[in-house]
Amino acid sequence: MGDWIGLGIIILVALGAFLGLARLGAPARPMSQEEFEQKVQEGRGWMSAGAFAGMQALQKLMNPKAGEAVEVQRDLKAGYYDDQQEVGEGDAPVDPAEEEGKRPTEEGTDA
Repeated sequence: MGDWIGLGIIILVALGAFLGLARLGAPARPMSQEEFEQKVQEGRGWMSAGAFAGMQALQKLMNPKAGEAVEVQRDLKAGYYDDQQEVGEGDAPVDPAEEEGKRPTEEGTDA
């Protein structure tokens, strides 16, 4: 009797795998514009963001230099270089006399 139960389980698993693969191979049904917009709105939630963060942590463990490179790129985008924030547009006003020596000359520009 045990052989028949085992055979039945194997047949059910094989049938389920076959039906699952057949469903994956079927073409997707057409989607309306409203359905598409709703899917885009729901697109990236907390679950996928958590999975992405987990993958980044795994990447840092496997390749520490790549993790450091990502952190440096984030710092550069934020305006930090060598742990100091660069002066940019919108910062405190700079003295024009101090700024005079920093301007490029006409000879040095490639336009």
